[in-house]
Amino acid sequence: MLMLTATCSADKSVRIWFHKSETEEKECEETEKIDFKEAKFSPLLGHTYGVNCVRFSPFGTLLASCSTDGKVILWNVQDGEKLGELQHLKGSPIRVCSFSSTSAMFATGGDDEKVVLWDIATKSVIRVLEGHEAMITALVFTPDSAFLLSCSTAGDIMLWDARYGHGKCLASVTNAHDLGILGCDSSPRYEAVSESGFLSGNYTIATCGNDDLVKIWSVETNSTKKISPITILEGHTGNVIACRFSCDGSLLASTGGDRAIFLWNPQTGEAIQKLEGHNRYVTCCAFSNSTLLATGSNDKTVVLWSLNMKELFNSVTDISIDKGKKNIDFLSKRSFLSWSVDDVGNWLKSLELEELAEIFHANSIDGKELMYLNHENLLSILKIDSLGQRNKILRGIQYLKNPLWQHIMTNGYSYERQAIEEWFQKGKDTSPMTNETLAHKIIIPNRLLVQLIQKYKT
Repeated sequence: MLMLTATCSADKSVRIWFHKSETEEKECEETEKIDFKEAKFSPLLGHTYGVNCVRFSPFGTLLASCSTDGKVILWNVQDGEKLGELQHLKGSPIRVCSFSSTSAMFATGGDDEKVVLWDIATKSVIRVLEGHEAMITALVFTPDSAFLLSCSTAGDIMLWDARYGHGKCLASVTNAHDLGILGCDSSPRYEAVSESGFLSGNYTIATCGNDDLVKIWSVETNSTKKISPITILEGHTGNVIACRFSCDGSLLASTGGDRAIFLWNPQTGEAIQKLEGHNRYVTCCAFSNSTLLATGSNDKTVVLWSLNMKELFNSVTDISIDKGKKNIDFLSKRSFLSWSVDDVGNWLKSLELEELAEIFHANSIDGKELMYLNHENLLSILKIDSLGQRNKILRGIQYLKNPLWQHIMTNGYSYERQAIEEWFQKGKDTSPMTNETLAHKIIIPNRLLVQLIQKYKT
């Protein structure tokens, strides 16, 4: 099978590589052999400053490269011919670009804090999207090309309408990552939802940044458009520079300043494997298919990794569940959106609300349905009359949407690190103020409180 890889560099060049993948049988084992060869028309020269990003169009006929010189150049991947140039109004550096899944639209973002939506056929501007107050570092279309998400060094995520080109931000998250976002990608897996005769989608995106974290979010585009946190992936020991989903959405790769590549199961949030081989920052990654991953580094190398999917997923230790015990520890390791009706019942038991499990089961409330519960439908549809029980359920749902929420507040209280560490060392697993059992003992800095204290001191 013949494939293409494109690379870019601070040396102002873009290079295209052909690589052929063949399966060989050796000693009763199948191995994949990959031969690389640079295209005869490579390198592609046209930029006058370093090239920050390259992207193939989904149909594979175009390659876009964007540069600090303020230009995007569109190339023909068959012969390297320059097909056109795009430029922001003031010619500011362009840091990132992205094609829509239909190849009809193209988005760019850069130092001017603006996102520009382009019509590829006419190479004309559809709309300039304004709202960010910092450099644009990541752009991605949803898999159906209906929406566009953008991220910046200020740490914010913004959702835009790409289908009709409306210029107003539809939803946003501020401070999604401390010290800024460096990468973002959208899972190819999504679901269409019909609401009042209108079709909308629920999407999953991943972001990464200077806080050494990868985060997975749910993007709802119904009448109440919102971006909600699902889970946080911890493992990197340096800033996370890039994250990309595999072509089928079964894997998420992340790379960073710690020179490591992590492979995650985005459904459960588990780290599947850590890859090491680069000796400097790993600045980018991309899947060619679900078994090939390319990573690029400041060590001036690109490494192509061949992934054995069966071995990857079998390497994760299976978690056996004792149905006679509470399952909160198991459930907390999985995205609640993937919960079955039985999982929701186990979650209710962990909240000491097992008497409500039959009601939820009778109404087929699974993890996705949990997202839409509120006081009104808990009372009127599920007939839960107790205000205390409704509050407990909704607080539990809030914790599922943002695992940091409960612990940062700890029922409304924050503690000095030394004091809470001493509390845990004594074998305590409850809140010092309320005596309620804590869901976990992970210590998370209350940065908002620190900022308020610093502001007060100044």
